[in-house]
Amino acid sequence: MVNLFRQKYVFVVVFVFCSLSGKTQMLDSLALSQQPIFVWEQIDTISNKENVFRLKIKRKMPDNFDSLILTFPNLQELTMQNMRLKTIPQTVFLLTNLTILNVENNKIEELPAEIGNLYHLERLILNRNYIAFLPKEIALLKNLTYLDMWSNNIIELPEEISALTETLKIIDMRVILMSDERKILMQALLPKTEFLFSKSCNCKM
Repeated sequence: MVNLFRQKYVFVVVFVFCSLSGKTQMLDSLALSQQPIFVWEQIDTISNKENVFRLKIKRKMPDNFDSLILTFPNLQELTMQNMRLKTIPQTVFLLTNLTILNVENNKIEELPAEIGNLYHLERLILNRNYIAFLPKEIALLKNLTYLDMWSNNIIELPEEISALTETLKIIDMRVILMSDERKILMQALLPKTEFLFSKSCNCKM
């Protein structure tokens, strides 16, 4: 009975997502920055969800997140901060129009392979989490220009990330204990990318 319910739920989610995918409107970064930022508490008052391009959720994960997040066909910027998230909800990886994903200041330990589904992503903000590794699928984010890893546990990058050498402009790796050797290895993968590092440590990391 539980499995049947889950199958029906997945079907409904995918159906809604597919129904909306043909109605999307993509804005460039300047036009997007001029759109208002809606907060989750406002969604019951929003009459036209097609007008929601930027959405912010803070502190608490909504119970109805999975059923409602896919009803915003033009959503390009999603912020989920200060929510004590240990993982990014899988539904987020169906939001393939996202150009900005901000999950700063949570308790996330792993960035899943599904991040590669967000092929329009330009800015990925992961600061103040516990991430130690990036999946090789990060290389699928061909539009990524900014990656914020500030204050995580990461000390190496996957070799596949070198595929972003022409597009990835900045990686923020500050507030991470790391040796000069580690920094050199990272920079060798992305020689055209500007790395922001804190002072090196006298360590093997």
